Amino acid sequence: MSAATVESPQEIVAHIDQKAVRLSALLRDIDNHPIALNSELRDRLDEILEMLACRVTATRALLRQAGGELTGAGNAA
Repeated sequence: MSAATVESPQEIVAHIDQKAVRLSALLRDIDNHPIALNSELRDRLDEILEMLACRVTATRALLRQAGGELTGAGNAA
C-alpha cells in the first residue's frame, strides 16, 4: 500500500475553488432552468456557496500571510 500524498495549501485552495465553481454553475443552471425545489433547499444551497466563498477567501488570506512571513524570515537570515 502506498503512502498517502499530502496536498500543499495551494492545492487545497485550488480544490476548494473547483468545488465552488461547480456548485456555482449548478446553482446558475437551476436559476436558468427552474426546477421544483423547496425554497428551504435553495436557501441552504446558497448558504453552502457563501460558506465556501468565505472559506476560500480566508484560506487565501492565510496563504498570503504565511508567504509574507516566509519571505520576511528569508530576508532576516
